[in-house]
Amino acid sequence: MKKLLLFFVAVSMVLPLSAQKKVKKAVEPFDRGIELPNSCFIPKGTVGGGLSISYSKYNLGNAGADDAGYQMLFSLLQGINGNMESFGVAPFVSYFVSDNLSVGLRFGYDRTGAYLGNADVIFGGEEPLLNLENVGYLKQNYSGAATLRNYIPFPNTKRFAMFTEIQLGGGYAQAESYRYALDQESQETDKFGTYQDIYRFNVGLVPGLCCFVTNEVAIEASIGVLGYEWQKVKQSTNQVEKSQMTNQSASFKINLLSINLGMSFYIPTGAHRVKKAK
Repeated sequence: MKKLLLFFVAVSMVLPLSAQKKVKKAVEPFDRGIELPNSCFIPKGTVGGGLSISYSKYNLGNAGADDAGYQMLFSLLQGINGNMESFGVAPFVSYFVSDNLSVGLRFGYDRTGAYLGNADVIFGGEEPLLNLENVGYLKQNYSGAATLRNYIPFPNTKRFAMFTEIQLGGGYAQAESYRYALDQESQETDKFGTYQDIYRFNVGLVPGLCCFVTNEVAIEASIGVLGYEWQKVKQSTNQVEKSQMTNQSASFKINLLSINLGMSFYIPTGAHRVKKAK
């Protein structure tokens, strides 16, 4: 009897507690504290422009006999004699349709040339397994792109900013790989080669950093991370054999070879232009 009485007492104590509604604790939304500043980094109406130039030249076969690094790198190649040279220029202009937002045009010209006078490929023995001589390569590339760039200034500064640029462009290039051979009968040098016409279309996303060194001059660094490219190549070998190739690719990666450094000029117009004191 006592056990039954204790059971009813326990049930009578539990039921009121379960009948009570559970009160949910208010949860505040998580905020990481990242805010996009709304300050004006480059004002509307500013005209921008700049130019980047690159040049490089390499000579092969001029290292000393005691250069260990040269000997290790070219242990399979002997008698190397050649050179490679590249040059590029890329001007661009832009106009700010609103604060921190610009539209623009970018142009580019690149020329790459290489010539190998002689190279012997040796595997183990003393006699060369393969000999290359009088081989050359030349490529000229013309490109253009329309751009849309948005600047995100660092807080509490008007000197540093990040930017993201969308590029929509295309280009045309001509390339040839050739070699010279001596005709034993006529003792004249003939040229044999493969010629290419290259058509290209691309869409890219290019982030970067901008730093103003004066009120109107800035240094910029950018790198391509996302892009899509379509390319068509028409090829002719010795003006007889012809072929054609089309390829397309998409990438999402950091390409260290696509780092661009340049200097830009931003000239404010209208009320934002700095007026000289009289």
